[in-house]
Amino acid sequence: TTRGKLFGTLSDPANLAIQLPALSATLPFLLLIMVTLRLPLTNPSPVFGLAVVFVVLLLGMAKIFSLDLLSAVGLGSTLALEYTWHLGHFNPDHATLPLAWYIGFAALFTIFPFLFHREFATRTTPWATAALAAPLHFFLVYDVMRTAYPIGMLGLVPAVFAVPSLVGLIVLLKRTPPESPALSAQLALFGGAALFFITLIFPIQFDRQWITLGWALEGAALCWLFHRVPHPGLRLVGTALLVVAFARLALNPAVLSYHARSATPIFNWYLYTYGIVAICLFVAARLLAPPRNLVLGRNTQPLLYTLGALLAFLLLNIEIADYFSRPGMAGLTFQFSGNFARDMSYSIAWALFALLLLIIGIHQTVRPVRYASLGLLSVTILKLFLHDLSQLDQLYRIAAFVVVAIIAIFASFLYQRFLGLSQKQSQ
Repeated sequence: TTRGKLFGTLSDPANLAIQLPALSATLPFLLLIMVTLRLPLTNPSPVFGLAVVFVVLLLGMAKIFSLDLLSAVGLGSTLALEYTWHLGHFNPDHATLPLAWYIGFAALFTIFPFLFHREFATRTTPWATAALAAPLHFFLVYDVMRTAYPIGMLGLVPAVFAVPSLVGLIVLLKRTPPESPALSAQLALFGGAALFFITLIFPIQFDRQWITLGWALEGAALCWLFHRVPHPGLRLVGTALLVVAFARLALNPAVLSYHARSATPIFNWYLYTYGIVAICLFVAARLLAPPRNLVLGRNTQPLLYTLGALLAFLLLNIEIADYFSRPGMAGLTFQFSGNFARDMSYSIAWALFALLLLIIGIHQTVRPVRYASLGLLSVTILKLFLHDLSQLDQLYRIAAFVVVAIIAIFASFLYQRFLGLSQKQSQ
C-alpha cells in the first residue's frame, strides 16, 4: 500500500485516508477558537478543558489506528487555540492558571510517544510532535513569566525547558534499538530542541559578547554532537551559528564599544571573547574533517579554519590598539601613525603572525595557508618601507628593519627547506 500525503490530490484514496481524519480533527478546535474570539473568557479553563478531551481522543486514535499525523494536527490545533486566547484575553494579574495550562499541554504532547514507545519506536511524526511541543509553547510560558513574574533571571525559563528535551534524548538512546531507521531523526529532533533552549539562554539572560560566546560554543557543540548523531541538520545549524558568531565580532563595529577600555591590557574581555570564538571555529573545523566536511555540498572545513585565523589576526590587532589606548575610552579605534611603539608593534606582530601561518602551512602541507603567510609578510614589508621607516629616526629605523628582516629571513629559510623536502619526496 502507498502512503498518503496530507497535501496530495483528493482523488487519490491514499491521500484521502490521511486528509479526512486530519481535517475532521481540526473542526472542534475551530469551534473553540470561535468561542474564544466571541466571548470575554478571562478564565481559559472551559475551552482548554474541552481541548484536553479532544487532544486525548486524537492521541488515542493516533495510537489505535496508526494515524501518526493526528498527533501533529492536535498540537497545531491546540497551539492555535492557546495563542488565540493568550493574545486576546491574557491578564498578568491572573497568570497562574494559564501558565499551568500551557505547561500541561506541552507536557501532554511531549510525554505521549514515550508512554507507547514500543508502538512508535520506528516512526518519526509522533516524536517530531513531542520534540516540537516545548519549543512551540515556549513563547507562551516566557511571556507569562516576563509580564507576571519579572524575576530578573528569565534565562532560567529556557534552561528549565531544556531539561525535558535532554531527558528525552537520554531515554531514546537507552530504549530505541540502534538499528532503528528512525533513531537518527528522533535524536536530532530532541537534541535540536534541547540546543534551541540552550541557545536562548544567552540572548535572554545576557547581552553583548555573551550572546556571541554562547552561539559559538553551541555551534562547536553541535558539530561534536554530529559525531554521535550523524544528522545533517546538526552540522548545518552548528556551522551557521559559528559563521554568525564570527560575523558579530568581525563585521560589527559596535562590538568595539561594548565596554570602556579597562586598565588591564591584554587580559581583557577582548581576549576571552575573540579567543574562545576562534577556538570554537578551529575545533569545529577539526570535527568536520572529511568525510564529515560537506554542508549543502560545500566543503566547510577550509571556511571554518579561515574564519578562525581571521578572528585570531583581528584579536592580535585589537589587543595592540587596546594596549596603546587611554583607560576609560568609550570605544576602541585603530590608528597607524603618530606613535612609534604602536606602529612597530603592528608590523612586528603581523610578521610573527605570518611566520606562524607559514609554519602551520608547511607542517600541514596546506598551500593556501603558505600563500596567505607570504602575502601577509609582503604587506608587512611594504608597510615597513612605505609607512613606518619614513616616520622614524635613524636608530629606530635600523632596529625596526633588523627585527622584520630577521623574521623574513627565517621565513624564507623555512620555505626553502620545505621546497627542498618536497622535491626530494617527489623524486
